[in-house]
Amino acid sequence: MRRAASLAAAFLRRDVLVDFSYRGSLVFKLAGALFSLWSLYFLGEAVGNSSPWFHGDFFRFALVGVSITVPMRAGMAGVTGRVRELQLMGGLETLASAPVSPFGSVLLLALYPLLTAIFQGALMLFLGMLLFGARFPGASVLGAASGLALGMAAYLGLGILSASFVVIFKRGDPVAWAVDALTFLVSGIFYPVEVLPRFLHPVAALVPATHALRALRRSLLEGAGVASLAGELAALAAFAAVLLPLSAVVLRLALRRAARDGSLGQA
Repeated sequence: MRRAASLAAAFLRRDVLVDFSYRGSLVFKLAGALFSLWSLYFLGEAVGNSSPWFHGDFFRFALVGVSITVPMRAGMAGVTGRVRELQLMGGLETLASAPVSPFGSVLLLALYPLLTAIFQGALMLFLGMLLFGARFPGASVLGAASGLALGMAAYLGLGILSASFVVIFKRGDPVAWAVDALTFLVSGIFYPVEVLPRFLHPVAALVPATHALRALRRSLLEGAGVASLAGELAALAAFAAVLLPLSAVVLRLALRRAARDGSLGQA
């Protein structure tokens, strides 16, 4: 446990130093969050709040969707990006031969992107409340945290599967693109799943973000606790229970194949 904590601290220290060496990074993140919030606010003014699907407030509905999707998607994009970056620098051999398992190494690589994405999502929620008057009376913090944690775990599994594709084929991953596209199309980030054609409803049920967004909206907008979110949380737990072990096995096989083919050092 102590060794894992020291390794995590070392990876975080390195990534923080690299990130903060570019002083404009935080400014651009803040500006991006503000522009997104303004866009959602003006869209809410155009759409109106009459639909019961919006829980009486389109801005809050969309704010939860966007701010929660940021850390979930980081579980996929962050892992894939870090592995591709390591590949371009010729560091995959180190990843394959490290004393930590490949799965553990990838988790360490993804730690900083995940934490910064959680910060970005929290920043958007905070700015939405501070500048645009969004309020969440009676919100269940435990319910929201449970939904977010399980959603991030599911997307982390998808990210490691995506990174395995990158290890073998050394190019952008169509799997990650497809999952990202489906997340935006059917999971209900900006509009409720109920407005989709019926034939897309089973597809939406296969996207972890759909269940995570339902759990987060119910907990933040309706005050639903963990017990009331049993269905959504069980679905997310099932996704994580399948995807994380599967991704660990696939990553190990991908690194083994790349080592056998002599392509670990090739970008």
